[in-house]
Amino acid sequence: MFRFAMLLLISVVAGCGGAPDQLLFQTPSSELKVRPSVRTVEVMQVSLPTYAEAQEISVQNEGGTLEQVPGILWADEPARALTNGMVRLLSSITGARIAAEPWPLDGLPEAELTIRVEQLAVLQQGQLRLSGQYGLRYDNTGRRGKLRLFDITVPLVSTSLTSISAGYTEAWTQLAEKIARDL
Repeated sequence: MFRFAMLLLISVVAGCGGAPDQLLFQTPSSELKVRPSVRTVEVMQVSLPTYAEAQEISVQNEGGTLEQVPGILWADEPARALTNGMVRLLSSITGARIAAEPWPLDGLPEAELTIRVEQLAVLQQGQLRLSGQYGLRYDNTGRRGKLRLFDITVPLVSTSLTSISAGYTEAWTQLAEKIARDL
């Protein structure tokens, strides 16, 4: 039922014919403030599963398989948008100098963040699930690297595209807050 309602609403919003509508990732923000143990961090390009790399939005159907929503595209490449969102969030939360790869400043960053997403999808139960692993590698700090699993589920308020976008943003914010606490 959720899937049918979502696809119906998305089809209405998409309209008939013409160029596909484009959906923006919402600008992420967090009230959390953490003092990191490093001053500089390079965020590597986020690794996504193939279906999540596509500009098409995927939802899980009643049979458990993923279907692309017709007529709606993300306005930016998802890996690029999520990487840039993580940079913005971690910079805001920690106050550290954080940039996406390649490192744009002189010298090397003290830490490198790698995020490998295993699942990033709208589930048929009206939830968005984000799971995977992140790693922190420290250079010249004497600290040992860290590997952490994450599994975040965000309930969607409705089946609207705005709600889906907000769900992505909320899940990504929760992940950024978890990573910030590890920096």
